Amino acid sequence: MGKNTHETKPAIALKDLAECGQCTCFNLRKASRIVTQYFDDSMRSIGLRGTQFTLLANAFAYSPITVTRMSEIMIVDRTTLGRNLLPMEKSGLIKVESGDDRRTRIVKITDVGKRKLTEAYPLWKETQENIKQKMGLENWGSMISNISNLVDCMQES
Repeated sequence: MGKNTHETKPAIALKDLAECGQCTCFNLRKASRIVTQYFDDSMRSIGLRGTQFTLLANAFAYSPITVTRMSEIMIVDRTTLGRNLLPMEKSGLIKVESGDDRRTRIVKITDVGKRKLTEAYPLWKETQENIKQKMGLENWGSMISNISNLVDCMQES
């Protein structure tokens, strides 16, 4: 009969895990969640989420754009992006169409989406400025620079 692995003590001590509170992944995700909630709260009155604003802004900036290219720009996998685009398509904010071949999907912002983006922009701008004020411009600028550097160095690996 095989040994029950649940009875085996791990080869790590609790004190060794103390540094996990400084985990890059955990801390970035925690910051991301609170910032996302802040933007979601600011746009709730117009029925838009902060992440949807970002998708609309990218669709506007790059429209028409393939799902593949949009996923590369936003550093999100195509499946997740497709799931996030679906409710926006149902709301008429964007249109996702077939490209030159059946495998290619093209994202286009609609006139309804452009109006929603115009409505959302002042809310986004105010929220963005509030975050800058809360952090202080120097800390905010440093954070943006550090995050950009992190993204760059992680993409190189």
